[in-house]
Parts: sequence; C-alpha cells; structure tokens
Amino acid sequence: MLTVKAAADETGLTVKGIRFYEKIGLIRPAERSPAGYRLYSEEDVARLHQIHFYREQKFSLEDIDAMLNDPDVDLRSYLKRQLFDVEDQIRELERVRDTLDRVLRENDCRGAIGDKVRDAEHRSRYAIVSTDMQNEFLDGGSMSCRRICNIIEPLKAMLERARAMGIPVIYVRDSHHCNDPELEIWPDHCLEGTWGAQIIDQLAPAQGDYVLKKNYFNAFIGTKLQATLKKLGTEAIIFTGWRTHVCVAQTAIEAFQRGYRILVAEDCVDSTTQVEHEFGLNLLQVNYCAEVLPWQTILDLIAQNTAPGEMSGQQERSEAT
Repeated sequence: MLTVKAAADETGLTVKGIRFYEKIGLIRPAERSPAGYRLYSEEDVARLHQIHFYREQKFSLEDIDAMLNDPDVDLRSYLKRQLFDVEDQIRELERVRDTLDRVLRENDCRGAIGDKVRDAEHRSRYAIVSTDMQNEFLDGGSMSCRRICNIIEPLKAMLERARAMGIPVIYVRDSHHCNDPELEIWPDHCLEGTWGAQIIDQLAPAQGDYVLKKNYFNAFIGTKLQATLKKLGTEAIIFTGWRTHVCVAQTAIEAFQRGYRILVAEDCVDSTTQVEHEFGLNLLQVNYCAEVLPWQTILDLIAQNTAPGEMSGQQERSEAT
C-alpha cells in the first residue's frame, strides 16, 4: 500500500491532482493508515496510471469517467473519436499558421487582413461537402465500381473553380479500424493507413481545404462537420461524392434537419448503379427540398450572388427561355 505522495511519485501525477481525482470520483482508495492517511493499492495505482495516460491524450474528465466507470463503454469508439479530434486540431492549427504566414508576407498586413475578412464574408454562405472519394472504390479496391470514374473529372473541375471563388471545400472520407461494426456488414474497406483510405490522387485536397474522417454513413455523426460549417458561417451546402443514395443522402438529410439548404451537384455524385443514383436524387428532391443542378450552374449562380433558394427557380426560367 502506498501513501498519496508515493502514489504520485509512482504515477507521475501530483498530490493535488490525485486528491482532485478522488473528489470527482475517478479514484476511490478504500483503506487508510492508522494515522488516517489514505492508502493506495496496486489496483488504485494502476487506475491512476490509466487516468494519467488519458489526460496526456487530452481526453476530457467526463470521457475518462465513462471509460473507467462504465463497464459497457465502447473504448475503441472513444479512442478513435479522440484521434479524429486531435487530427482536426492539428489541421486547424496548420491552417492558422499558413494564414498568418501569408499575411506576414504582405507589405500591408492591415490591408491583407481586410481582404481576407471580405473574402470570408462573401464565401461563408456556401460550402462544398465531398464524400468518400477514395481509392477503395477504384479498380484494385475492395469495393471497386467503375461508375465512380464518371464523376472524378467533373468534381476536379468544380473544386478548382470553387477554390478560386473562395468557397470552402470539406472532404469527408470513410475511415475504419479493424473490428469496426460496419466491417461486419461490408468487406474490409477504407482501413486507416491504407491506400484504400486515401483520397483519389486527382482530387487531392488543396491547401486550405478541410479533411474530416467518418465512421458512419451520416457524416455529421462523430465528426467535426457541424462545428466546421458553423465556424464558416455556412447556410447552404453543395453535396458531391460517392453513393448518392447512401452517404451523400444520409448526410444531406441530416443537413436539412439541421436547417441548411441543400444543393446537389448532379454531375458530381453517383452510385453503384443508375437506379440507386436516381433513387438518391429523387429522395432528396421530393422529401428534403434539395436543389439538384449541374455543378457549373450552381457556381454560376453563386458568382451572380444568387440566394440558394432562388437557384431552382432561375434554372427553370432559364430552361423555359
């Protein structure tokens, strides 16, 4: 049995920290010395080591409490979510670094900042979300389908023009580890660290793009997609990507329920069959007010400063004339 000071020396924690963890219920030493001092068993020390580990990995106290005290907790899910969060934070810090570096390269820093503020105000209403454009669905992947090739070049052209217009591009890519529940339904695919999980070379993210990872069909679940859209001030989402009727549709439906306007670039989405593709488009149009238009039309209307809700009407008037 160890005293609190000995337990602190053993685990790398502070005495004050251990007492705080006791106060909030993360550790509960059951024994005391004859003088009334708390004593820590080998099991207590092992628990303190776990607390120290989780704190070093930047887990919240709430998460640590769940991982230590809930016997039914899905530990892998917590670890994976934390990994994704840390990667998001790294990318965001890199973005901040790059922005500061570009501003400092200008002779007139104040003017450069003003330009960036105006650009942000112009672009903030729109964002492109590109889903699952990954190697796994190309030839050689475990879920290959040649129909994905139909949208690579149109999507590449769309993203290049959108970036030039200052419209944010958000990639959401499928990411799995062994033993993920989805792998019981589908073949092993998009395993983290493999070629299959990487975004297709022709569509490689550019500087300033956002890249998020998802475990589920709905890209809002377990990701920073909502936080990213909120930070950007997005009002309308332009959906692109693979499997119109699954990941694109489920994410777009969630976006609709969260109050976003939905636009679908019809020539930058596709599915494993034409029937599935058309089903997805029809589902979004009929039930979720999606505006389904060619990508060039969408960006033309944005360039004309047309409100998202006016796009379908303008397209109909254009076709009528």
